[in-house]
Amino acid sequence: MTLTNYQKDLLKKFVRHTCEQCKKVFDSKELTIHHINRKIIGGIDGLRNLKVICKSCHKLYHSGEFKRSGG
Repeated sequence: MTLTNYQKDLLKKFVRHTCEQCKKVFDSKELTIHHINRKIIGGIDGLRNLKVICKSCHKLYHSGEFKRSGG
C-alpha cells in the first residue's frame, strides 16, 4: 500500500509542519515523508517507519549523513 496525498498531509499537520530531524518549520510542499526502513527491504507505511522531514534532510539521509535507524 502506498500513502495517499491526504495521508501525507495529515502526517505533516500532525508534526505541525516541523522537520523531525532539524526541527525547523516548513511549508507543506517543502516536507517529505521518509521511510526509516526502505520499502525495498521490507519497510512498511506504518507510523513507526515514517518520519516527516524537509527536503534538505531527506537528501542528507540518502547520502548517508544520518543513521537509517531513525536519528
